[in-house]
Amino acid sequence: MKKSCVVSAALLANGQDVFLSKALPKSARPNIVMFLTDDQDQTHGGSFPAALSATPMPKTKKLMEDGGLGADNFYIHTPICAPSRAELLTGRYFHNVKQVGGKGYCAGMHINSTLVNNNTFARILSEEAGYTVGYFGKYVNEAPDDTPPGFDAWFANGGGSYIAPKFRVANVDGLPDGDVQFTNAAENYSTSVIGNYSIAWINKVAKQGKPFFAYIAPKAPHEPFNPAPWYAEAWDESWPDHEPRDATYNCSFESRRNHHEPIPSVPLLTENSARMVTGVFKNRWRTLMSVDDLISDVFDTIDELGLRENTYFFFTSDHGFQMGNFNMVMDKRLVYEWDTKIHLLVAGPGIKPGSRMTQAATQVDLAPTFLGLAGVAVPGTMDGKSLVPFLLDSEAQITEHARNHLEALGDLQVYHDEWRQEVFIEYYYCNWNVKCVNPQCKGDTPQGKHRYSYPQSDGYCTTLTPGNNTDCWCQSQEYPVDPAGDCIPVEDPINNFLALRRLQAGQNFVYAEYQRGDMSTEDVRFDNISFVEFFDLDTDPDHMYNLGMNASVEVTKPISDLLRTYFNCIGSSCP
Repeated sequence: MKKSCVVSAALLANGQDVFLSKALPKSARPNIVMFLTDDQDQTHGGSFPAALSATPMPKTKKLMEDGGLGADNFYIHTPICAPSRAELLTGRYFHNVKQVGGKGYCAGMHINSTLVNNNTFARILSEEAGYTVGYFGKYVNEAPDDTPPGFDAWFANGGGSYIAPKFRVANVDGLPDGDVQFTNAAENYSTSVIGNYSIAWINKVAKQGKPFFAYIAPKAPHEPFNPAPWYAEAWDESWPDHEPRDATYNCSFESRRNHHEPIPSVPLLTENSARMVTGVFKNRWRTLMSVDDLISDVFDTIDELGLRENTYFFFTSDHGFQMGNFNMVMDKRLVYEWDTKIHLLVAGPGIKPGSRMTQAATQVDLAPTFLGLAGVAVPGTMDGKSLVPFLLDSEAQITEHARNHLEALGDLQVYHDEWRQEVFIEYYYCNWNVKCVNPQCKGDTPQGKHRYSYPQSDGYCTTLTPGNNTDCWCQSQEYPVDPAGDCIPVEDPINNFLALRRLQAGQNFVYAEYQRGDMSTEDVRFDNISFVEFFDLDTDPDHMYNLGMNASVEVTKPISDLLRTYFNCIGSSCP
């Protein structure tokens, strides 16, 4: 029995009535606070458990990792923003919320916005359990003009800017409904604004006697990685001089040739590119310092209201990030660990400080988990599963609502034994998104026009000295010819993939099947696989040696069949 599965272990030892004897008297449904960052990596030291001894978020570490539970094997289902966020909101896998065609940035990254907006866990909490729900920060990349059902307060955008942010607002005290544009005054830095309005809302709704859900989603540490002006030059002497560099950093063609395109075609990092990667790494940490302040301030607010004993806190990211891996200066979208593995921290009543969860899970499992903690039945349409049995400590008292949820799950020994041993990853090509660095960036590009503007507006540079921003970048939607090597493509149209990340003793691998296509014009059904990647992460943690080139059918067919089971699943039929 895995030690992290503390509730199931207790049931095995003492029988299911352990929950009856440990249960609290009838009580209010718990409050839930969700913190969601954007692009926050784990494998490069920006997250928890940190790959480095230092962290830009010491207060969060104390409150949520040391003071709560951390997940060892938590992944995203899709390594890009809008789909990942849609999956978290709905508890659905990508193939059950996707659409073909559409307009806008990568056709909204291929999600059916109407299907997502009308079917969030917030609507269920509101309609079935009387929750008051507030949303503050980035929603999906094309945030709706109208407030989706289930949200009482709406202070949202598609990411927006760090400086002079703009939000769509509804039912937020002190602001008119509609679009609200903040000035570029230092105090209006986006993370601070999101924190201030979410805290004010919590203070208000906590006095109404209803349970609340606060969804708090700052832009950080997403591109263009602009820290608050007061942290622009911050760097603790204990922090590293540069980003972690594994075997994929600035690696040779020989190391890249057996990977999917465009990885074999990416040039070696130039001096400009390498300097920018380090600048990106440092500014990402600086943006997270403000997130650390926000999380700490929300905890303080909950304490001042006397609500800590009935409030759960969750903290995760929408996906990871790459910095110099396989010579790509930055971005996400790939199947590799640095893009797909993320942190999950949970604190609250019944969660043992310093505990770990080892089960394989994704953000698709969070919506059922929220409903479970609230004592609300998880609808059969959700593809994810509740993590509640793996979060709660059997030695602590648990609420009536959590107890009812655990009883509804049935035999928790069976629940534990049948829990999946892998996570399912699914992605559809977006665009070329070629990153160009100095001196290739021209003033007529969107980023080129603004690259010197920080702190008056967002600046696409890593050296953010007012009036002298340097080490800048821009991007192209076309694959440029660049003999100098200062323009680096992120993905090729072959980058549609289904993948399994197996997490099991003796089977620690990632397996991916690729098919060329573009969901903006035609559905990709993965019925014409043209490339396979297969990495044994016990012997090859850096994804250097693709075993898929020579693996036998006897080895790959069972994995491929399970992959199709996930790809074809709907709701409760999902593993």
